[in-house]
Amino acid sequence: MFQAGELIVYGSSGVYRVLDVGNINISGCEDKLYYTMTPVFGTGTSYVPVDTGVYMRSIMTHEQAEGLIDEIPTISEGEFYDRNPKAIKEHYSTSIKSHDCKKILGMIKEIYHKSERAKRLNKKLSRIEQQYMTQAEDLIYGELALALDIPRDSVLEYIRSRLDSKM
Repeated sequence: MFQAGELIVYGSSGVYRVLDVGNINISGCEDKLYYTMTPVFGTGTSYVPVDTGVYMRSIMTHEQAEGLIDEIPTISEGEFYDRNPKAIKEHYSTSIKSHDCKKILGMIKEIYHKSERAKRLNKKLSRIEQQYMTQAEDLIYGELALALDIPRDSVLEYIRSRLDSKM
């Protein structure tokens, strides 16, 4: 069970701060324990049953974040070229729902390379690919920002400089 003050990854929604663990004063919910949480990079409050089936884990440590960044060059990207919107959505949704940072980074690399190819051909990514790229970056960069204690908008620059220093 998570404790008040902990930062956790909540499903595919991103990083949340647990504000409280306990009963809530909502009719029909008094007999269950709930996490009262708020998104770190958003607004609002969520009440989630402690025994929920939604994926939750503590955010990675500083050392794990540094290790993940060091692995980026070796993370393979997929090669998915189907043009069917339903197939595209299913492909990227599978990576996001895996909750595996390496798979999500592989997806980011895949979409980035597709974007670069599209630019060379004076084309754009599909709206679906753009949406999944944004979601994947929000998930990974948000968690890395907190684990590394840097601003969210500095994460990509941090990754690039760390990888450049390794070469």
